[in-house]
Order: sequence, then C-alpha cells, then structure tokens
Amino acid sequence: TQKIVREVMDNFYDDGPAGLCGNEDMGQMSAWYIMSAMGFYPVAPGQNIYSIGSPLFNKIIIHPDEKYNNIKKFTIEALDNSPDNKYIQSASLNGIPLNKPYFGHAEIKNGGTLVLQMGPEPNEKWGAE
Repeated sequence: TQKIVREVMDNFYDDGPAGLCGNEDMGQMSAWYIMSAMGFYPVAPGQNIYSIGSPLFNKIIIHPDEKYNNIKKFTIEALDNSPDNKYIQSASLNGIPLNKPYFGHAEIKNGGTLVLQMGPEPNEKWGAE
C-alpha cells in the first residue's frame, strides 16, 4: 500500500490545469491527497479509522481551531523520509509502539504525536498485528 499510495500521489496529481485525474468528486480526490501527503487517509466514509500510508512531509502539525473543537494539536513525524525511503519500518503513537497500520480519530482528537520510521524496503512485520 505504501508504494502504491506514493505512486498515486507522484503520478496522478500536480499543480497544473490537469492536476487531477478523473472526476474531483466534490473535493474528495483533493482531500484524499492532502491527508495522504500527511501520512494517513480515511478507510471509508463515515468511519473514524485512518489507514497509515506513506507521508510526503517530514513533519506535519495539525492545529485544530479551538473555537470549534476541543482538540489538541496532533503531530506526524516521518524520520528518514525521502522519495526512496517510502516504507514504514516502525511506528509509535505518543511514545507507545504502534504495530497496526491504522489508528482512530480519537487519537487525533486527543492530541499527541505519531512517529513513523521510514526506510527503503517494506518491513512486512510492521503492521501485521
């Protein structure tokens, strides 16, 4: 999945007039790209579960508007991230090892830090729980 997510972001999106392949679907294609670039994306509409993909950025901080949400900031860090290091080797959420390739919306809402150690080859043992 990590390889395919990166390939889709690299090959099917750009900032030109034809930057989206196919139908924008009322913003869903762009929303998927933004979330995937951060390192996670929704599994299915209406579910509060996010699959972990392959982030484009080394660090992202989500600062929810406290006026509308009682949510703390949520940070995603991708260590050793690069175009070649697109595979997750290990992960931790708030300092606790994360051995599954997904997490819930509550983790974002409660705030904290998701750390993804990236590498050049898939780690087939990570996320197999």
